[in-house]
Amino acid sequence: MGCCRGGPRPIIPDTMPSMVKEVAPPRWSRVNGWSKPFDPFQVVAWAMFLTFVLAMFCVFIPMLPHDWQYITYAVTSGGFVLHYIAYVTAMTIDPAEASVRCKIYGAPRPSFDHAHQAHVIQDQYCSLCDAIVSMKAKHCRTCNKCVSGFDHHCKWMNNCVGSRNYWWFFGSIASAFTGLLGIIAVVMYILIQHFINPEALREDPHYEAISSQGTWLLFLPFFPVRTKTLVVVSIEMFVLLLASLCLVVITYLLFFHIYLLGNGLTTLSYVKRGSEQTSKASVLSSNLPTAKQADNPLSSARRGLRDTEDAPARSPVPTKEADSLPGGSRDHSSHVRSDRTRVP
Repeated sequence: MGCCRGGPRPIIPDTMPSMVKEVAPPRWSRVNGWSKPFDPFQVVAWAMFLTFVLAMFCVFIPMLPHDWQYITYAVTSGGFVLHYIAYVTAMTIDPAEASVRCKIYGAPRPSFDHAHQAHVIQDQYCSLCDAIVSMKAKHCRTCNKCVSGFDHHCKWMNNCVGSRNYWWFFGSIASAFTGLLGIIAVVMYILIQHFINPEALREDPHYEAISSQGTWLLFLPFFPVRTKTLVVVSIEMFVLLLASLCLVVITYLLFFHIYLLGNGLTTLSYVKRGSEQTSKASVLSSNLPTAKQADNPLSSARRGLRDTEDAPARSPVPTKEADSLPGGSRDHSSHVRSDRTRVP
């Protein structure tokens, strides 16, 4: 129970009870990635992992030359095991704050409704978890709890990624990256050999009893199943396409987190910084005239006309000063004509 003991408790603001209104029904907080309901992305991740395992051990590796098979079995097995350990550990660890783990799992907790609640943590006190949390904690709406060192909620693991399981998460994507590179290399070699030298893929002793070149064996060496060349090539193309798509996503994710680590950021802080820059840019753009308004002479003339109409009326120019201005002689002659009419 050492997790419940901490430093001196900060003073909870008096306005805290009114900060949160239970606008959504209470619900149980999620413990980790094994908590139901499972996320569809989590199910897809497990399905892809099993697909790659079956394809490598039951289809592709038995087609390799004997000198390569043992090394490939060992390296592939080690890669799958490392990825499995990292992924399952990151999914199993409860990333919640220590003060939160001690109290929230006994009963349903109030839910976080973003439409009615701007925030639930104030002065390091979460009103939903009813606990003091650290500076970098954030209340996850999906898990309904405060996560220590919150980075993001990972749907592929069905769990939050925080300071307690971040490095396991990073290890899972790094191992997935290297594993996918190995799978693509093996599949491409076998696919090329199908068109260049198919006999190099039929060194297994079970092929000695097969005379047809269009017949292939799957699930070697224990449960050989006969199939046609089209089926084998289709499996190779499907696995190659699936591994390539996964590699694109994993590569982006891996180098994105390398960038975050190099700059001392989390996914949450990166998103917040981008939102702040976008809002500042929108404010600046709203205060500046658009390019069409600046380049349109008609709009400039209209602005000038408005400025002229809004300007205060000027006093008439004295006669002496008008004589020295262009057009002043015309005004002077009109005065002279008016004087002559008054002479008898």
